[in-house]
Amino acid sequence: MVSQIVEVKNASGLHARPANVFVKEALSHKGCKITFKKEGEDRVFQARSMVSVLQAVVKCGTRIEIFAEGEDEEAALQAMVEAVASGLGE
Repeated sequence: MVSQIVEVKNASGLHARPANVFVKEALSHKGCKITFKKEGEDRVFQARSMVSVLQAVVKCGTRIEIFAEGEDEEAALQAMVEAVASGLGE
């Protein structure tokens, strides 16, 4: 398992559109389990579930730790971190 912390920079956080991009990126890494949690909190959310991502209520400036475990976990983690850092299409 690998993990990395990244800050969400979208002005409105992980609302519907960027959350959709986040989930699609996680789904593209089929052999890898991808989860995340907000920094300083214990609850873990499933990156492949739109409901789970929206329940996290991630706002602008929130730092999240993304975890990847399985096939090509390093590549999956890097892709997820890059997607968040680039603004998830916004």
